[in-house]
Amino acid sequence: MSVRRDGVLRAEHELLGARFADGGETGFDFVERYANESADGADVLLADLTGATYLLLSGSGAASLASAALAGRRLSVGECAFEAVLAGDGALVSVPLALRSGDDEFVLLDPSPRGPVLSGWLGFLLGSVAERDPELTDVRLDGAADMLVCLGLLGPGAARVLSDYVRDPSELPAPGQVRQVTLDAIGCMVARPQSSADDAYLVFVPPAAARRLWRSLLSFTEVAPVGHAELRGQLAGLPWGGLLAGGDLVRAEPDLLAGQGLLRAGGDFVGARALGWDAATPSDERSER
Repeated sequence: MSVRRDGVLRAEHELLGARFADGGETGFDFVERYANESADGADVLLADLTGATYLLLSGSGAASLASAALAGRRLSVGECAFEAVLAGDGALVSVPLALRSGDDEFVLLDPSPRGPVLSGWLGFLLGSVAERDPELTDVRLDGAADMLVCLGLLGPGAARVLSDYVRDPSELPAPGQVRQVTLDAIGCMVARPQSSADDAYLVFVPPAAARRLWRSLLSFTEVAPVGHAELRGQLAGLPWGGLLAGGDLVRAEPDLLAGQGLLRAGGDFVGARALGWDAATPSDERSER
């Protein structure tokens, strides 16, 4: 059993009448919802992702392991994308948001109920692969909650709110990008996932400055704080989000995943062989097998 700890924003959430839920292996409880919480009419939803599965993959072999574990497009430094992670038999483990924050550094964020399954699977995969490949022995998979606090902003007004902190809106990342941005004199890493949902941004802020930025964001009248229940509801609204609703692995049609940009061509990732996924084979031929 993991030792429970308080997130740096715990007192802020308690002031808002938060109801907490057990974050399991993350070691942190998360805000399930707030007293009098309402997302109706809010231009921007603000959520503290403390308690979600939040991992750092690092080391000189991190890119190789990420290429095997993440079935979506290979990321360059400064890019982010939702990517499918598959078990060896082709079952869908989860669809985390992956950010490449450095040459040898990837951040994985999964607020869905599948987060603990993802963490366990990646730990197993790292152990089994490192045994066979000495070049991967320095790769580490660590919880990242103590490094940066992740705040999510979702809604049609998210870009407008963040633009109030910068001299030029072009300083904010484009969809699929990660950038270093100064917000309220705080150096932050800001990611903008590319999806069909409303504008969404993730702001990774140093723990010592998280309280100041949280209060600053809440000073906007169009911003409403929400808990993880609402956040997961928003995630479920994505075309593939319904696949992550439960804790069990599911079988997903590869063409469906590929159509949402969650699988790349080439079939060089864990689970591809079990899916019969081969870039040289057209989708109609795969369906006839």
